[in-house]
Amino acid sequence: MTRHLEGKVAIVTGASRGIGAAIAKRLACEGAKVVLVARTVEPGTSRLAGSLSEVADWIAARGGDCLCVGANLAKEEQRSHIVPEAIAKYGGVDILVNNAAWCRYQTTHIQALKDVRQTLEINVVAPLHLTQLAVPSMQARGAGWVVNLSSATVNHPRPAPYDFAERYTRFNLEAGPSVYAASKAALERMTAGMAIELARANVAVNTLAPVEAVMSEGAIEIGTVDAQAHLEPEEAMAEAALELSRHPAGEISGRILLSLDLLRERGFRTVRTLDSATELPNYLL
Repeated sequence: MTRHLEGKVAIVTGASRGIGAAIAKRLACEGAKVVLVARTVEPGTSRLAGSLSEVADWIAARGGDCLCVGANLAKEEQRSHIVPEAIAKYGGVDILVNNAAWCRYQTTHIQALKDVRQTLEINVVAPLHLTQLAVPSMQARGAGWVVNLSSATVNHPRPAPYDFAERYTRFNLEAGPSVYAASKAALERMTAGMAIELARANVAVNTLAPVEAVMSEGAIEIGTVDAQAHLEPEEAMAEAALELSRHPAGEISGRILLSLDLLRERGFRTVRTLDSATELPNYLL
């Protein structure tokens, strides 16, 4: 078992379920002390399965060290205490994974402005704010890593004439992902600029998105995936996030990356289980 992150401190937002929980588990099993952040701290307090305490129990059972921090990232006053709590508990921050996201899939011409504002607040402003809070500690420790989770929805639909039978055209017409996609596009542009700004501080900043749909609780809830879809395992996203959390900024920074493409680029042929003990069965890149 490797311990690539021994001595490092990581913050992972949206860590109560899905991709965020998978990344938190993977980083913890590589030796990082992990600060788990989400609104759902205890089981039964959300309509979706998963909670921070359950992820913490999983990590603790494998000898890991973590801290649960309940916070609604839409609220500045709640975001503001996350990094200070991490520093008070563990002495600093090395890695920030901005995974938490929010969306209301609905066509733009009928979407309520309060939903637009919440999408931008959680998907763009919160990652920026948390990075601003974490960077001084990263600078003091000599290096840092910021991983911003993006989405394949940033890809533009083809222009007219439209083929309404084509899958991606139907998705944009019927699901209405445009506001969410715009927030992720803004996050990608901000990431590329921030990477240059922080290069001299040896802080790597990248975005990461899945190539295929990931069967997370949130994706199922909003109806963007189903059991018959071509799916990417959450372990692949966790493996890719680990890659972006351990290599120096001079090697990987300012990249807008897809998970499986990154892993192939780095020479991976398989991905490991979340506890890093074995290779994921029956999955080849």
